[in-house]
Amino acid sequence: MNLIHPAELKNRQVLILGLGSFGGGAGCARALHELGAKVTVSDLRPASKLETSINSLAGYAIDFVFEEHPEYLFEQADVVVVNPAVPNEAPIWDLARKHNCELTTEINLAIACSANIPTIAITGTHGKSTCASLLHHLLGENTLLAGNLGGSFLEQVLSRPDLETIVLEMSSFQCERLIAPPAWPKVAVLTCFGIDHLDRHGDLESYAAAKRRLLEYQDDSCFALIAGGDTESTQWSRAAKGNWEELDGWEINDFDLSAADLPFTESFRMPSLFAALRSLRILGRECVGLNQYPGLEHRMQRFVDIHDRVIIDNGVATHPTPTAAALSSIRGKKVLLAGGKDKSLDLSDIMSALGKKTRLHLHGAGGLRLAQLCDKTKIDYAFHENFEIAAGRALSSLQADETMLFSPSFSSFDEFNNFSERAQLFLKLTEDIPVSKA
Repeated sequence: MNLIHPAELKNRQVLILGLGSFGGGAGCARALHELGAKVTVSDLRPASKLETSINSLAGYAIDFVFEEHPEYLFEQADVVVVNPAVPNEAPIWDLARKHNCELTTEINLAIACSANIPTIAITGTHGKSTCASLLHHLLGENTLLAGNLGGSFLEQVLSRPDLETIVLEMSSFQCERLIAPPAWPKVAVLTCFGIDHLDRHGDLESYAAAKRRLLEYQDDSCFALIAGGDTESTQWSRAAKGNWEELDGWEINDFDLSAADLPFTESFRMPSLFAALRSLRILGRECVGLNQYPGLEHRMQRFVDIHDRVIIDNGVATHPTPTAAALSSIRGKKVLLAGGKDKSLDLSDIMSALGKKTRLHLHGAGGLRLAQLCDKTKIDYAFHENFEIAAGRALSSLQADETMLFSPSFSSFDEFNNFSERAQLFLKLTEDIPVSKA
C-alpha cells in the first residue's frame, strides 16, 4: 500500500471496496467525489442490505456494483480503497496487483491529509472506545473523534479545518494496513491485549503484530502508553521508538483525583481512564469535566426501564472477557443474556465469573457452547431459538431483586448486520415486553 494524499485523486478512477453499514464507506465516497475523483463502489452484499448507506449517496454521480467484485472494475481503476473488513485471502488482492492498481484505505487517506494535527491513536482488545470517547470529552471543542467508532474519518477531517487534535480509535483490521507519515501518531495507546479475531488474523502473533503497527511510524518525539503486565506490553515497550510508559500501576491519586471525580469505578475500565488522563497531560491540557462524561451507548450503561427492571446494557461486548469482568462487578442476583456467532474463544473467564446467583438466557452457536459448559457445572440456564426470543424470555422473567446484564459475548453476525443493530433491538424489547405476572 502507498501513502496517498486525497488531493492526488482528482480526475482519477477510484474503486471503493466495501460500502459498509456504519457510514465509513459512504462518507469516503462522498469525500472523494467532492475532491473530483471518479468513484465506483463495490460491495459483496446485496443492495437490500445497504439501503441506508446507498440512500446517503443519492444525488452523487457514483456507480455501484453489488454482490460481486468483477475484474473489469480493477481494469478501470487507478486506485482501490480497501475496506478494513476485506480479508487477506480475498481474490481482490491478486486482481489489484494484476491490473497495477494503487492500494490504500480510508484511514490512510485521512491520515495523509491530517499529518500535522496531533493525533492520539488508541487500540486494544477491549477498552479502546471508552478511552477514545472519554479523551474526546476531556479535550472538548476543535477535537475530532474518529475511526472504529463509525463514520468516515476522511470526510470528517476534510470538513473540519478548525481541528487542533484528533482522537482515533483503531481496530486491528485498521492497524494491519496502516501507512502513515513520520512521527505519527503523537501518542499511541494499547489499552489491553487478549485473544480475539483469530478468524481474521490466523494466529495470536499476527493479531498482535497488526496492533503493533501503531508504533511503526513514531519517532523519539512520540509517546506510547502501554497496558502493562503481559507479554504483548513487553513487545510494545521493545518496539517503541519514543517515550513509553505502562498504565499498570497507576492510581487515581497520581492524577490528583478521588473516586468522586470519576465517571466510572469498575476496575477493568481503569486502564482506559488512565490512558485518557495521561494523554491529556502529554498534550498539556487541564482535566475539566471528568465526572460529567456521559459514556457510550451499549457500554456498561445501567438504567431502570419503564417496567422498573434494573438493566445493564453492555451490548458492545462481543468477547467473553468483558462479560466476565462485568459479571464480577455486579453484586447480588443477576441474569445474563448472551449468545451469537461463535468465534471459538475461551469461555473459562465467563464460567469462573458465574455463580449460584446467576441465571442465563442463551442463543446462537456461541450460546450453545456456553450452555454445554453450564450443563457440566449445573449453572441455571435456558437456551432459545434466536436472540429476540432469548431477550424476551429474559426480560419477562426478571425478578425485582435481580440485575439483568445484556452482554452478548459473541459476534452479532449470525442474525444481524452489526452489534449496534442487535443492541437497538434489545432496547426496543425493554420497552415492549413487560414483566410476566405468571
